[in-house]
Amino acid sequence: MEHLGKELARQAKEKGICEDWYKDLLKTNDTPKLLGMYLKGIDFCLSNDYPSNEFIRNHFVGKMESYGVHLDEELSEKNVKKLVALGLCTGDIVYNGFTTGQVFMRHESFLNLTALDNSFVMVDMFDDSILTIVAYGNAKVCINQYGGTLEVIKKENSSVKVIEKNKKTY
Repeated sequence: MEHLGKELARQAKEKGICEDWYKDLLKTNDTPKLLGMYLKGIDFCLSNDYPSNEFIRNHFVGKMESYGVHLDEELSEKNVKKLVALGLCTGDIVYNGFTTGQVFMRHESFLNLTALDNSFVMVDMFDDSILTIVAYGNAKVCINQYGGTLEVIKKENSSVKVIEKNKKTY
């Protein structure tokens, strides 16, 4: 296939990417750098469903998971800094101690998130995703809900804040 960065740049241009990011994509073919750009520009990517799940499946599956990006996977994660669940991801995510994390859920992903102790977790959920949160101890969870279904179970001194965005995306 043609230079991967050039293809991503072409697709991003169609979605309205800014000129600086477009130029960076044009000259990048390094998968780790492209994945870093994806995470840094996650708001653009999630807002524009970019790149498509099919493109991700064809070019990044097997390389992206160590960066916290998952597509159609069964997950069992603990204390991950950043997790992006795309397609139909299912599973359990746990945060404990004094850890912090950021979770992004799109499409039909279904996750159970447990926050314990003094952990702090930010979640952005979209589309038809489903999230069950159980918070214990002094854990704090903040959810930006753009879509999806949410169930919250709060115990002890935990805090769960839900911000309903009343729009589809950022």
